Amino acid sequence: MRQGILILNMQLNEYPTAISDLQKEILHIDQKLRAQRETVAFCLNSIDRAIAFDQVLKNDSQRKAKRTELMETDADYIKANGELKRLEDLRAELDIDLQLLRNTFSLLKLERREKIAQIELNAAIAA
Repeated sequence: MRQGILILNMQLNEYPTAISDLQKEILHIDQKLRAQRETVAFCLNSIDRAIAFDQVLKNDSQRKAKRTELMETDADYIKANGELKRLEDLRAELDIDLQLLRNTFSLLKLERREKIAQIELNAAIAA
C-alpha cells in the first residue's frame, strides 16, 4: 500500500485514519525486520561456527579471510542479508510517506484555520 499516491484525493477527516494505517504498516515491517535480523544473525553464527572448528585456519587473518569468503558465498546468508536490506529500504520509504502524510495534514489544517480567520475578519469588518 503506497500512501503518497492517495494524498491528493483525501479529505481532511481521512488523514488520521490514513496516518494510523501507515503507522500499522510500519509496525508490521518492524516486526519483519526483527525476524530478518535474527535470521541474518543465525547465518553469521553458522559461519562463525564453521570457522571455529576449521583446524586448517591458524591465525586471525586466515579466520577473517575465511569469514569474508563464506559471507560472500553462503547462499542462505546472501539471501537473508538481501531481504534485510530490502526491508530496511521499504521501512525508510514508509517513513518518508508517513512524514509527507503528516506534513500534508498539518498544512491542510493550517489552511482551514486561515480560511476561518479570514471569515471572522470579514465578519468583524462588516459589523
